Amino acid sequence: MYRQPSKQKIIIQRAIIYALMTVSVIGLVVVLAFVMLGYQFDSSDGKIEQGGLVQFDSRPSGATVSIDGTPFGTRTASKTTMKAGSHDIEMRLKGYESWKKSIAVVPGSVLWLNYARLIPTEKKTSNEATFNTVTGALSSQDDKKMAIKEDAAAPSITLVDLTSEDVKPEALALPETVYTHGATHQFTLDSWDDDGRYLLIKHIYDTAQEWLVVDTQDVKASKNMTTLLGIQASKVMFSNNDGMILYAQIGSDVRKVNLKDTTLSRPLVGNVAEFNLYGDSMVTYTSLPDADGNRTAGYIVDGMSAPRVIKTVNDSTSALRFVVGRYFSETFEAVSVGDTVEIMRGDLPRDNGAAISLTRVANFTLAGGVQHLSDHTNGRFIIAQNAARFSTYDLELSRSTVTEIKDASAVPRELGWLDEYTIWSDQGGTLRLYEFDGANQHELMKIVPGMTAVLSQNEKYLYAITISDDGQYYLTRLLLTL
Repeated sequence: MYRQPSKQKIIIQRAIIYALMTVSVIGLVVVLAFVMLGYQFDSSDGKIEQGGLVQFDSRPSGATVSIDGTPFGTRTASKTTMKAGSHDIEMRLKGYESWKKSIAVVPGSVLWLNYARLIPTEKKTSNEATFNTVTGALSSQDDKKMAIKEDAAAPSITLVDLTSEDVKPEALALPETVYTHGATHQFTLDSWDDDGRYLLIKHIYDTAQEWLVVDTQDVKASKNMTTLLGIQASKVMFSNNDGMILYAQIGSDVRKVNLKDTTLSRPLVGNVAEFNLYGDSMVTYTSLPDADGNRTAGYIVDGMSAPRVIKTVNDSTSALRFVVGRYFSETFEAVSVGDTVEIMRGDLPRDNGAAISLTRVANFTLAGGVQHLSDHTNGRFIIAQNAARFSTYDLELSRSTVTEIKDASAVPRELGWLDEYTIWSDQGGTLRLYEFDGANQHELMKIVPGMTAVLSQNEKYLYAITISDDGQYYLTRLLLTL
């Protein structure tokens, strides 16, 4: 016969149920928290160990992933928690060469393998434009255009729109009023502004030199910087936010040029050996030796009364380089002396009164000396390079790698970047790809050295200048995405 439980018993039962539910929820939350932190059970030793999250992706996506020779089971893009330590990763996609890399998983970390560029097994190329000769080729910084210089003596350039599937070269004649006439001429492509509108051309006529800023949208509005301001500059750079604002080295002084107002600033910094630009208005420089053989690396920003010194070196012979970059919210400075690179971290004050406080992050060396020093991928990589090899310091992983450049040339030409993680080289007349750490190298095709290689914005094609056995030049494109 059923008896109604007493009120006290019902309360006890409910308390037990609620307690079990609470314990279960807490336990589940704890388990989920540990899973999210990368903890997992290792059946080989019966221990719970913290691993790291690894994110996979490829270009194009849809590749299979193998971890230490075992298929992962899903295609890119994908992710998984992996046991801490070393692992071998492979990505495969039909019609493409396999991508391989050995990685180190750190407990509690997130490792992004989202940059794997898959290269077709069969290299399919097509010639999109034909030229009798090509003396220079330069892609815009946004990869939308390519400027091609055929006859170096002719006052004209050819523009190619790389955003169109149908490549149609457009001839652009320089107005006769823009350049100085002489018995001999040589027009050389130098650089594009950030927006891909203005093109800087170095013009040598007879024994003189001048700088032309060509407006590719309105060629009649092009300007001769040299004759407008009456200056002789050895180096000119576009500012990073306005194609009408430039910085020029005149003798050993660096000055700011405003072509809108036709004005020239006072010397921002003097006794300069080399200069570069960082951000909107920061000039970074290395100096010539003073009377005591000292050289400095420093910077100046618009509005400062004098430059600030980052490092002083009592060495008048070794190459001195200086670069500034920003990775996430931190500013990094790299200074190379000879074959040694020092990386520091700390903000650079934009006034003369504040103290400079920098913390050393790392040192690394490059055998043969540093001839080019730069930062890339939003400041993540510090790259030191000479003609034979390049060294990359990865601020994300806190490690450096050294890569030998195949067919090394005696002429140290700075390496180009195909995308944020892939470097290209034209040494020996062969277009080669290297990942930032030297892994997954590929030889794509024969090209003309000293020109350019550029990826279309949809990443379907790679463009470069090639030459046939009979001396015919072409704008050639390689199909990268099948």
